[in-house]
Amino acid sequence: MQTEKKVWLVTGVSGGLGKELAKEIYRSGDIIIGTVRKQEDKERFELDFPERSKAFILDLADTAKMSSVVTESLETFGRIDVLVNNAGYGLFGFVEEASEAELRHQMDISFIGVWRLTKEVLPSMRKQRKGHIIQISSRVGITAGVGGGLYAAGKFALEGMSEALAQEVAPFGIKVTLAEPGPLRTDFFGRSVVFTEEEIEVYQSTVVNIRERSKQVDGNQGGDPAKVAAALVEINKLENPPLRLPFTQATIDSLEQKIAAYQQIILDWKEVAVNVTY
Repeated sequence: MQTEKKVWLVTGVSGGLGKELAKEIYRSGDIIIGTVRKQEDKERFELDFPERSKAFILDLADTAKMSSVVTESLETFGRIDVLVNNAGYGLFGFVEEASEAELRHQMDISFIGVWRLTKEVLPSMRKQRKGHIIQISSRVGITAGVGGGLYAAGKFALEGMSEALAQEVAPFGIKVTLAEPGPLRTDFFGRSVVFTEEEIEVYQSTVVNIRERSKQVDGNQGGDPAKVAAALVEINKLENPPLRLPFTQATIDSLEQKIAAYQQIILDWKEVAVNVTY
């Protein structure tokens, strides 16, 4: 384990898991660089973390600004040891209900923005031949449920990219971890959820009313974001952190169900699969 102060760049530190992670990093004695979207959040961050810190206003859809954020961070602190791609929101609605603009914005934030910021940070990590990229994925990056397919699309994309990225950057001493939390008791289902503008009534009445379901979930999630944040800081100290790190029983349940489903597919369809070869 390393004992020197590390420099963390964490997106989305104004609330939820990002805020708890910023607290934990600061408490550990490391340096925290955080991104927020509003001036008042920047001012609050600077009050909460008066030293060993820096805040930037950044919208993940504004990929052109990311280069200057990384450049200024490197000029100020000399390096970035850990990048945590945490910021995001959830677009919920049935697949048929989404507009192209709604889905494109979700992918811009959940995937394209994460890709671009990772791309901006990687050259410095390769140069120093060490670093850790923590991608905040989700249980829905493992298995998608009714009404969550649009949000899951971004997380599935993130999982695939990061799985490849981990192999690509390993020779440079850079580690990649996909954190996969289930429901955490944050304001995600409050301010961080957006529903599709269109509502097709037959889905709401026949399948499920996802808007009402979200209200029932909000504030009753079982996962503690502070404990997740503490675990991520500890995982970062490992010489070989895991590629995937599930959080909450709900994520474990999803993993087990996915494994069982794939095993059943192999049993049922292996003969068909192998018989298509020359």
